[in-house]
Amino acid sequence: MSKLKKQSQLVTGFNYEILDSEQRIVIQQRTGEIKERLRRSAQDIWEIGQKLADVRSRLKHGEFETWLKAEFDWSRRTAYNFINVYEAFTERANLAQINIATSALYLLAAPSTPENVREEILQRVNEGETLTHKSIRQVIEEEKSQSISVATSPEPPQPLTSNKPEIVAIIPKEAVKVETPVLEISVAKTSSVSTIGETPNKIQSSWFLLEKQHFVFCGDTASPQFIERIPFAALAIAITSDDWDHDWLVERAKTVIISPESDLKEQLIKQLIKMFSASGDIVIFPWLPSRDMIGIAHQLNRRVFSGDPSIERCCQAIAHSQLTTEPLDYP
Repeated sequence: MSKLKKQSQLVTGFNYEILDSEQRIVIQQRTGEIKERLRRSAQDIWEIGQKLADVRSRLKHGEFETWLKAEFDWSRRTAYNFINVYEAFTERANLAQINIATSALYLLAAPSTPENVREEILQRVNEGETLTHKSIRQVIEEEKSQSISVATSPEPPQPLTSNKPEIVAIIPKEAVKVETPVLEISVAKTSSVSTIGETPNKIQSSWFLLEKQHFVFCGDTASPQFIERIPFAALAIAITSDDWDHDWLVERAKTVIISPESDLKEQLIKQLIKMFSASGDIVIFPWLPSRDMIGIAHQLNRRVFSGDPSIERCCQAIAHSQLTTEPLDYP
């Protein structure tokens, strides 16, 4: 029996036999009406996500967030809840039989939810089982725990400074064997981008290969376009964000460090890389608050998978690294 089946046994049908006949008829009717509206809500969310994705594709970087705020007063996270549903379910019709709470649907569609778990949950829901946000969350966490064991470091590192903590969160994990994406490198048929730092407005969601070993994505690092190409790494260095949607990092790095952006100076970056990785290891930078980050990791003989939602900041980091740069022809 699968974990999901075991988990779903915790959610049992309501015992209508305890009600008198009049109550039973009314409540069962209301139940059906609510479920019908939930199904319609799921399809509406898919359609909104489709339209948001279309608008996003038509606007320059940074304009999408401005449009969201002006028209709907939505955060980026709110919009991506809709977009994730659209991208996770290839057709609106796939949601026709799903009566599931909105929060549970967003969780199911999140890029960090394993595809096998999503498919199994959908199957159970389509068979009529009631699964709550809490029960789905438990199933996802159990699935992730099979491949990634989160443990406390036996000897936590000493503070880097004595007057204030430099690190907001450290999540060390035991080294495990994790299946990672196969990177098929295809260099675009264009010349090297030697002036990339001077022309950020001409670049839209692009991958670049630096010194034939470092991968840099100028675009949304919470999107599948970035996440699906990231292999398991020794270390990930992230920054605190009001719109955090990078939970997927705990699946892809042995140690995840989250720090205030203002604290990530050159010396701290060097110390963190040396403390939590070794020569030849892979490190992940889903943000590039310091334009020195790629260059520092290169000097320390680490392989970098990095990016930044800010095209301008991404281009500046590439240019500042002074490494040979080639655009990659990724779809």
